[in-house]
Amino acid sequence: MLLYKKLSRFAARHVAKRYLNLGKSRGVVSFSFDDVPASACHLGAEILERYQATGTFYVCGGLTDGVEQSHACHTVQDLQNLVVRGHEIACHTFSHTNCANTGLAALEADWQRNQEFFSQHRLPKVGFAFPFGAYDLPSKIAASRRFSYSRITGGGTQIGIADLNALRAQALYAQSTDADTIFELIQQTASKGGWLIFYSHEVTTNPGPWGTTPEQLESALRIAKQLSCEILPVQHAIAFFQSP
Repeated sequence: MLLYKKLSRFAARHVAKRYLNLGKSRGVVSFSFDDVPASACHLGAEILERYQATGTFYVCGGLTDGVEQSHACHTVQDLQNLVVRGHEIACHTFSHTNCANTGLAALEADWQRNQEFFSQHRLPKVGFAFPFGAYDLPSKIAASRRFSYSRITGGGTQIGIADLNALRAQALYAQSTDADTIFELIQQTASKGGWLIFYSHEVTTNPGPWGTTPEQLESALRIAKQLSCEILPVQHAIAFFQSP
């Protein structure tokens, strides 16, 4: 079984791809928040809006009104407010499920539960991010049939083409992502017309290992603006690259 899982994950990186051409003259930077702590809904969204930008928030319905890593999570009202303000709400499974280690029947049931949560609260849902960036071939194929795109981790900027079934994203973590890396990635994105997707969790002056500070988030936004990048939520960025 262990060998099968390794082979499945290897295959997922190389097959079942759905290509998006990134042949635009301007680079695009997207900012996303996984699990959606309350601080991302409030301070994170506020900082984005200072730069006339909106972001993508990947929601686990099972975390609503809860606490994760000592940080308060979103409420339904937080999510509805984000929608009104033009941000993108997308799926992150209901139970923060590791999709690479979960059978398809259980995974489909978890996705369906999150979809019902979205429908109950009149939240739009089109995209998906794999929790932990973990996926294998069956989960990648299944997600491609249910969602308009799927986001993983993997780091770096995407140049030339991107796989809509496995969009790479770069961590924006105060404890492990240094300022030089942020600048270099945005500069590469701008100069080569690429697409850089950042992801983080909480936005606070004292984040854990998977969060960002207001200063780090604002610095990334300022650099993207200075280098004339488009700053778009993930779904809007796809539409931008698909436009004539």
